[in-house]
Amino acid sequence: MKLDFFEKIFCRIIFYINFELQSTFDMSTNNPVESLNEIKSMMQRTSKFTSISGWSGVWVGVVGMISAFIAYVLILQDALQVNYRGTMTPILMKNLEIKLFILGVITLIVACIGGFFFMTKKSTKDGVKFINPVTKRILRKFLFVLIVGGLVSIIFINNFSFAYVAPATLLFYGLALYTVERDTIVEIKYLAICEIFLGLLAFYFVFNGLLFWFIGFGLLHLIFGVWMVRKYDYKA
Repeated sequence: MKLDFFEKIFCRIIFYINFELQSTFDMSTNNPVESLNEIKSMMQRTSKFTSISGWSGVWVGVVGMISAFIAYVLILQDALQVNYRGTMTPILMKNLEIKLFILGVITLIVACIGGFFFMTKKSTKDGVKFINPVTKRILRKFLFVLIVGGLVSIIFINNFSFAYVAPATLLFYGLALYTVERDTIVEIKYLAICEIFLGLLAFYFVFNGLLFWFIGFGLLHLIFGVWMVRKYDYKA
């Protein structure tokens, strides 16, 4: 029977894998279920990037909330000048745009440095190389969507539609996360859906963009990071 033939082949493959990898796995219990779980774990590590530290989320969340607060102060300062002078001059508008742009770049750099630091630390702890074919694939997908979102944001700024920048960054960030959800832990999908939903809400309540930015890039990341720390970083 063909079925018996394939069953024999499959059993031989499993036996061969188990025999070849027994020096790597702890076989002291000689439990086939544990052996198969070890094989499954190894195969998952080679196809997915699971060394995402919850502390990365905590770091990004704190940086995002601080950045949103600074942006609020900058906008408030310009609003006070508008009330004093009676109008928002092109110079004031341009200065505000430059300040917010510089703040955004600094926020991105600081968030990425801290995030990569904690992820590389966890990768080392897990015995996984941080730079590998899986992470390269994730970065290609992730950065492509982010770059498109950045270009859309620049178009909004050039057309004096600054209120749409926060919703656009939230939406495209969520889409970027969703494109890589199959290549990493399942919780990334939930974070992506939340970011996309917040981005759409921010487009509807367009003049509350900074509040949604604070929630999406700050508070949501902080909650996500604490959840990941409790689930993965401090697991037994």
